[in-house]
Amino acid sequence: MDILGYLKSRSNELERVNHPFVNRSLGFRYLYSYGIGVLALGNMKSMTELTDRYDYFLECIALPKEQREKILIDINNNFEFRLSESIKILRTKEVQYCFILDLYHLYTYAVWSMEYCERVMENYRQIFHMSEAEVAFFRDFHEAVRKKDVEYARDLYRDFRNSGFDIRYKMLQYFFPEFEMQDRYKNITASLGKTVLIDKPTIIEGDILVERGGSLLFTDADVQIRGSILVDGGRIQILDSKLSIEQCEKPSFLTVKDAAVVQIDGSVIDCSYQCGFLKQNTGRLLVTETEFLHSARARMIDFTGADAKFAQCRFVDGRFGFIDLSNNAALMMIECDFFRASAEYGAAIYSDSLDNVSLTKCSFRNCKVRYLGAAVYFKYQKLGQVVKECVCSGCQPETDAVFNTYEDDFVLKIR
Repeated sequence: MDILGYLKSRSNELERVNHPFVNRSLGFRYLYSYGIGVLALGNMKSMTELTDRYDYFLECIALPKEQREKILIDINNNFEFRLSESIKILRTKEVQYCFILDLYHLYTYAVWSMEYCERVMENYRQIFHMSEAEVAFFRDFHEAVRKKDVEYARDLYRDFRNSGFDIRYKMLQYFFPEFEMQDRYKNITASLGKTVLIDKPTIIEGDILVERGGSLLFTDADVQIRGSILVDGGRIQILDSKLSIEQCEKPSFLTVKDAAVVQIDGSVIDCSYQCGFLKQNTGRLLVTETEFLHSARARMIDFTGADAKFAQCRFVDGRFGFIDLSNNAALMMIECDFFRASAEYGAAIYSDSLDNVSLTKCSFRNCKVRYLGAAVYFKYQKLGQVVKECVCSGCQPETDAVFNTYEDDFVLKIR
């Protein structure tokens, strides 16, 4: 075994930064890479200058080796057909903006092939029907990247957003790692037809109101907030973000009324022992791969909507317990971990719901109650309350760690 070669390959992998579209489908990544390859491999001069950097781009977007070899074959043998396919997947502004930034990134390394690269980029801009303002932004942002002028890049970004255009902060950071900025808000209102997007380090002093027809989106955000959120008929999504609640006067930080769906994915919610996180009375709650930390004054989740689904989530330190389920709310939890909670009944989960509750492959650790159901407390003993392949460790009292289940639906290991 070539140990030194393996260590070198691992070192290169750790240094590589994932492309914004690294998680897209293989078909998408191939056609996207093919479109970029037109600039890097479509001319002998550009091929001589840009191949190494293009190979690095292919690593960042995680295109398999056999697909990389196919790109040059398709450029030589199926150019027009593959290019038309590539252009079809470059439909949205987000994809087009990232594509143009990738082209500019390669263009930085061009010397002899500058004229060819400029013609290729101009053709793509015409295909995308880019406005003069968009063209100017990417041209000037490229210049800021080349000079590592962070202040100029910030000014360009603000002006671009203020002019009504939208581009993800994390996308710009991929191409300009030194580019950092922080937003500050006081009170925020997302009214009818308005979308508030928070996608960067942000400090919020005050409350957020999301009215009917409005939207609040956290995407790749790192937020510190002193206040609370009320969603009254609007929409909220929290994706790949971190929310740190530094001060909250209400028992629950996020109150959701008359909403259809609340979606939380790949995020970290830290209540900082200020409050519980969510109180929702209608609709659905969909949560995946999210951590909920340090709740106090109320349960982390108080749900009375239609149905809630949690998958691969972690709950840590709930001074008043983690989940409260009531009315006709249904609950499905898969592979979730509950660590260190306390309550009078049901430290991890308290349910007096009349609908089905399913807990599969969950773990309950160091959960404590004064009375019954150290891990889970079902107020009613009925069919549809399923606890399967779950583990309870260090829960007190040990007897009746899960209270009021039917034996046929009950599999719990005590450690």
